[in-house]
Amino acid sequence: MKRMLSAVLCAATALTLLVLPAQAAEAPETVRRVAVEMGVMDAGEANFTRPVTRGEFAKMLVSASARKGTVSPTGNASPYRDVPYTHAYASYIKTAVQEGWMTGYLDGTFHPGQAVTAAEGATAVLALLGYGSGDFSGGYPDGQMALAQSLGLSDGVHAAALSGLTLSDCTYLFYNLLGAKAKGGDKKYAEVAGYKVDKDGKPDIGAMLQPATEGPFVVPAGGAQGMLPFTPAAVYRNDTAADADAIQPWDVIYYAKGSRTVWAYARKVSGTYEKAAPDKEAPEAVTVSGTEYKVGGAAAKSQLGTGGGLPIGSVVTLLLGRGGEVAAAYAAESLSTEIIGVVTAAGASPYTSANGALYEAATVTVLGLDGQSYTVKAAQKRSVGSLVRVSFPSGGVKIESLRQNQAVIGKVSDKGRRVGQSPAAPDIRILDVADGAAAKVYLSRLDGLTLRSEDVLYSEKNAAGEVSALILKGVTGDQYRYGVVLSAKEENDGQSLRAAYRVLVNGETTAYSLADRVLGAKPGPARIETQDGQLKRIVQLGKVDRVDSISGVTLKGAGETHTIWDNATAYIYKDQQYHKADRNELDPAVYNMKAYYDAPDSEGGRIRVIVATPR
Repeated sequence: MKRMLSAVLCAATALTLLVLPAQAAEAPETVRRVAVEMGVMDAGEANFTRPVTRGEFAKMLVSASARKGTVSPTGNASPYRDVPYTHAYASYIKTAVQEGWMTGYLDGTFHPGQAVTAAEGATAVLALLGYGSGDFSGGYPDGQMALAQSLGLSDGVHAAALSGLTLSDCTYLFYNLLGAKAKGGDKKYAEVAGYKVDKDGKPDIGAMLQPATEGPFVVPAGGAQGMLPFTPAAVYRNDTAADADAIQPWDVIYYAKGSRTVWAYARKVSGTYEKAAPDKEAPEAVTVSGTEYKVGGAAAKSQLGTGGGLPIGSVVTLLLGRGGEVAAAYAAESLSTEIIGVVTAAGASPYTSANGALYEAATVTVLGLDGQSYTVKAAQKRSVGSLVRVSFPSGGVKIESLRQNQAVIGKVSDKGRRVGQSPAAPDIRILDVADGAAAKVYLSRLDGLTLRSEDVLYSEKNAAGEVSALILKGVTGDQYRYGVVLSAKEENDGQSLRAAYRVLVNGETTAYSLADRVLGAKPGPARIETQDGQLKRIVQLGKVDRVDSISGVTLKGAGETHTIWDNATAYIYKDQQYHKADRNELDPAVYNMKAYYDAPDSEGGRIRVIVATPR
């Protein structure tokens, strides 16, 4: 028995010693950026402690291999009985198995949603380097892990052999792959994969992160065919991985020949051309509908300059490229452009006429489905909170009230890209509005929620029948501000009402006085609603009385699990003062923590405020 116990302990020790000690939960910026360049992860990833599934890992392998760009994301066959052809990773799983990088189970399943273990990941990456079962000394997983460690693949990977890999582990694993030698050769994998190496044969990470790009180019009305000098290996549209077919007319594109990567941006801004700086002779920046944009590239400077045919005071459409710079400009009526959104302000703005005279015109500010605010001239009054469609016929501005068509309702699935029974467009645009406030949200924010007809103010489908636009009525609560009511003094002498409040929002304190009403508020975390600079409403938040743990965006405590809002604010309460803090640095072992939410996750709510008190 002692010998058996000793053998078990030795085996367990071996599995642990084959990886490095635990490091920081998040991968360094360089490692992340390399992973994005390789296509291993998307640029918008934020949770590096989440587990990676076997299906997702199959896609990572394809992205890191010579098969990158050759596998259609849409499957046409079901490789396993638990991987139908409609599965998001079906084609990648099929390729990974055919290439011998991964295997399924004897019962004919693949378990695509199961976490990939460190041993499975190491075996697959070794296969990319040309290693197989005959190259491992010892049984599984010791032999695979030992070889991976000897090649430097395990640096920064702190999952035990039979434990699941996190996204951070995967970024390190593929980063290390670039510097490993392929079996039987002297070349590093980076060179085999087509990336630059330095004079010592090591991966040139600097060149990877600063690829020689060409552009901007504007895709003409006929499409992008013939524009690219190569077949793309990777395409990103609005910083999200996409197919080459996703590139549309009037997109602004850039490309890197070395990595065969294309970046496309579908960002248009329409409005009145108000000003050029330093002058119209050589504009470095232009102001359109109250917002200043930097002008990038000779073509845009020519179009917006004195000889470009776009005078001050005309209605123009700007095509924005990387970094929000103007890549091209056209008369608005020459492009089919419109703004759909909610009115967030109404008033008057100064304008400059074509002959340089100043004048004032009534305006409305519209928050569009793209999350941008546009100030446009308004021929008639529009109330804050109204839904509108803004178009630009014949150089003018036309504002129409939006009328709801048949609402799209049902359960939202981000992974399945569906809203109820309808597919969601890859570039679906969503606004959530309530009480004159609005916020741009993403489909992932609505994942798992069921939209009712009363939740949907407006919906729109594209020519393919996909939901392309949604305006919701207060589904998420993300349009509001959240903070702490520091003090609330309310008076009612029988003849008049008076109130004074001090509120803390995002670390800033503001005092409000009300002469004709009280809000029934009391000190503590709350939703703070304002309009035109005046305090409108205070809504107290629900409370998680004891926080046990915070992992990424997941908070657990008092038997409950909640998701933390991206913009949640954390405070340390000490000496009767609130001090703004980084929530990632708050340790439940050091602080007593309470968390405050507007609604349960199942109803679209989030943790909005966290308060920590030193133990």
